[in-house]
Amino acid sequence: MPILDVYELLFHPGFSTRDQADDFAGRGVGMDVVRTSLSEIRGSVTIDSELAKGTSFTIRLPLTLSISKALSCISNQARIAFPMDGVEDMFDVHKDRIQTNEQGQSCIRWRDTLLPFHPLSDLLKFNRTLGRGRVYGGNQDDEVISIVVLRSATTHIALQVDQVIGEQEIVIKQLEGPVPKPIGIAGATVLGDGRVMPIADVLELIDLSMGRVRREPSASLWVQPEGAIPAAEPIAIKTEPTVLIVDDSITVRELLSMSFGKVGYRVEQARDGQEAWEKLRSGLPCDLVFCDIEMPRMDGLELLSRIQKDTNLKQIPIAMLTSRGADRHRQMAVDLGASGYFTKPYLEEALLDAAQRMLNGEPLIERRDIDEPNGN
Repeated sequence: MPILDVYELLFHPGFSTRDQADDFAGRGVGMDVVRTSLSEIRGSVTIDSELAKGTSFTIRLPLTLSISKALSCISNQARIAFPMDGVEDMFDVHKDRIQTNEQGQSCIRWRDTLLPFHPLSDLLKFNRTLGRGRVYGGNQDDEVISIVVLRSATTHIALQVDQVIGEQEIVIKQLEGPVPKPIGIAGATVLGDGRVMPIADVLELIDLSMGRVRREPSASLWVQPEGAIPAAEPIAIKTEPTVLIVDDSITVRELLSMSFGKVGYRVEQARDGQEAWEKLRSGLPCDLVFCDIEMPRMDGLELLSRIQKDTNLKQIPIAMLTSRGADRHRQMAVDLGASGYFTKPYLEEALLDAAQRMLNGEPLIERRDIDEPNGN
């Protein structure tokens, strides 16, 4: 029997090491009550035992609302933060310095020791859907990998991430609600731009890398009782189109986001053409763009021109949504390849209808009754 399964037996209701129960022990409820009570507050208990040395029971309680310093990183195109009290070191290493130990593990030389490292994406395997919290891009140098060394009281592990962004001060909030806490995640923080960044559980990640805990919930260890309804087959989730809203007005961005969001679109935002260009070039999946013309750093026409010149992006329909209603602005957008031209204020129903038609490949630039629902 695997060692983790043996540990799980200690928490099974009714399990006891005593032949007979008395008034104080032997009823097999102690460890079961401990785990149940911890689960109610989203805590956990794990076991680590070594022959002739002893057994350690580690109890972890959820984070409360607090301010702390954390190391922000990018892994698998998403931000994640490591509390600094669990970070021992961080550095970049060239790929030709990677070694292999006797167990066949990839290792790096660190403080006169050969330290195995694991890609963080191998430890944190979650089903993520695209949202505004996602980050695009990664390490700029394909020949260099970024390493973060985490520590516990007696253990160091090395994790490979795509990119180390840097240290920052964050407000940590524990995860709440009926959804189980993800393995390896202790809480979350909301960044200044509204993105949600998960906070890693350093001790749990160390246990994962050492094989002390399993990724799946412990309840799956036990056989399903007779008569129980079998789990339903997973249902394929329909992928909804993604629209990128580009406008320097946060009010316009939020109003458009609500309009598209309520009819099933996934929505991304950019505050100007430069940010939109960086997101698209970094791999943002996008099916449709609605873009203002007058914006700082890069205006909408410049963004339109760049997208049309990029072989990987030019197939994306782009509609201009602007207060500029003059024919010369419309003609400039037509010449640069815009699929639609809309003026503010706009009618929500007409805009959503036009968006669907652009997704179907219909050109709208000649249809002024659709392009200018306000009649301008």
